[in-house]
Amino acid sequence: MKPAKGERKIPVFSIFGARNHDGNNPDKHESLKLRETVGAFFKIAMPYWRSKESFAGRLQFIGILLFTSGTIFLAKQFNDWYKEFWDNVQNYNMDGFYGGLYLFLFLATLHVCNDVYKSYVISALSIRWRRWLTTHYTERYLNESTYYRLQLTDQKTDNPDQRIAEDLNSFVTLTIGIVVRMITSTAMLVTFSIILWGLSSRVENVTVGDFTFSLPDGYLFYLALIYAVCGTVITFIIGKPLALLHFRQQRFEADYRYSLIRLRENAEAVALYKGEKEESSRLNSYFGDVVKNYIYLINRTKSLEFFTFGCDQLAVIFPILVASPLYFAKIITIGSLMQINSAFSRVYSSLSVIMSLFPELATWKAVIDRLALFEKSMKKSLQLSKPDVRYEAESVRIDNLSITKPNGTALISNLNLQLKNGDRLLIKGPSGVGKSTLLRAVAGIWPYSSGSVTLPESKKVLFLSQKPYMPMGTLAQTICYPSAEFSDEKYLASLLEKVGLEHLVPHLNTEDQWGLVLSLGEQQRIAFLRAIINRPDVIFMDEVTSAMDEPNESKLYAMLKDELKDSIMISVGHRSTLENMHNRILDFTDKNPSLK
Repeated sequence: MKPAKGERKIPVFSIFGARNHDGNNPDKHESLKLRETVGAFFKIAMPYWRSKESFAGRLQFIGILLFTSGTIFLAKQFNDWYKEFWDNVQNYNMDGFYGGLYLFLFLATLHVCNDVYKSYVISALSIRWRRWLTTHYTERYLNESTYYRLQLTDQKTDNPDQRIAEDLNSFVTLTIGIVVRMITSTAMLVTFSIILWGLSSRVENVTVGDFTFSLPDGYLFYLALIYAVCGTVITFIIGKPLALLHFRQQRFEADYRYSLIRLRENAEAVALYKGEKEESSRLNSYFGDVVKNYIYLINRTKSLEFFTFGCDQLAVIFPILVASPLYFAKIITIGSLMQINSAFSRVYSSLSVIMSLFPELATWKAVIDRLALFEKSMKKSLQLSKPDVRYEAESVRIDNLSITKPNGTALISNLNLQLKNGDRLLIKGPSGVGKSTLLRAVAGIWPYSSGSVTLPESKKVLFLSQKPYMPMGTLAQTICYPSAEFSDEKYLASLLEKVGLEHLVPHLNTEDQWGLVLSLGEQQRIAFLRAIINRPDVIFMDEVTSAMDEPNESKLYAMLKDELKDSIMISVGHRSTLENMHNRILDFTDKNPSLK
């Protein structure tokens, strides 16, 4: 059966891993080898624990270890309690029975308090570690425009926002949970293996009915070991595909969520195009991926749970079946039988911790793989060549600047340019010759370029795009962006009136989605106000009047000239009317751009 139009194939998964219809492993970059995952884990986790801020986290981890020790101690006390209590029951000892109940209440109270405080400290450590990791990754993501470069250089890193917002949280939560479980299980194993070994000393000539047999030293421990090892091996075979399935589920969920966000952000354009049918088809396709992969995931989880739950249920009765012949042979008491059952369950649970943790381990590996790919992609983006942009001059100087497309096609070769204070440069020419890309290269964000650019201080340089960025917040904050909130509302009101936006004055302190509320022409006028408020030494403007009529265009350029007389202005535009507003022109009409 062929997939419907626009529908993407999801590979069928065998118990040995993910395979497509050709039998090859799809999307090799998605899932790392175990050794690579372990290395990636330490690269992600260790920076925090080596930082100065980890001191409080170390104390909290020590607290977790202390509470874990309390858990082990109480488990040992409960195990001893089982023998005494049930022996009192068997001997009809009422005083011992009531004493056992009081002891149980005391131990249970300690157990509840210990577990509650242990959970609290784990949560406190989780949020502390997550806060540090999120800040660390956010800074790296924003540093040197990495967020922009990733879009150009690495299509494998889908939804970086999810990596920071969700995967880091999952990484911290799962890591602490798994580590604490492993430490607890190891301690339980040591403690109760000693107890179980002591309870299973060598027994000679046990007779049950017509059968007589002998039991070696440690027979209960060996049985628990064999039971747990066999269960773990089978669990690994059944659950192996879960890591890749979890990886893909996260990716498909993020793709679907992002497609909904894009629809909301471009609602007007879709409505004008009457593109609802196409958008519905695309959304159904993305959601189809979510559903199909989830079906594979729940089917594999179902098979795993049938086995693990079955093993857990059998483990409840298995030690009683093994030890019951000794009880019926009157070699041990019912209290000893209950103590054996408790100790065996503890040892089995500790030995089979991998089996019980397998779903979490599969999710954990998927999270680490996603973060490792994100980490690798950020490093790769920073290794790309870029212009040498220096902020140390009073004017603008460009030396031997060469720019190419991502595929290597040359756009601009060895451009040299120098502008002094008060210069107004217009960059013109047909579409596709690299005018806007030139501005990106000068800003230092276009990776496929070389040469050197010298500008004034970075805080005194402002780039305005054709579609201005409208941040979340009040209208006043939007107008003043990227500066902090501007307190002089009267001045802002006067500026709005000068550019014909007086109807917005009452809304200066109103929070809204201004990118959707304002038309493109209104947004472009606000961009001009940003230049006047921030008063940069250099302004780069990429077709910032494309949605305006010519009178407003002339009016706004005249405002800039009056307000920022000494600023250097570099504009990209197609209209011939712009030539009268600039004293220099860089023409890309010919192959070799000429400066007039």
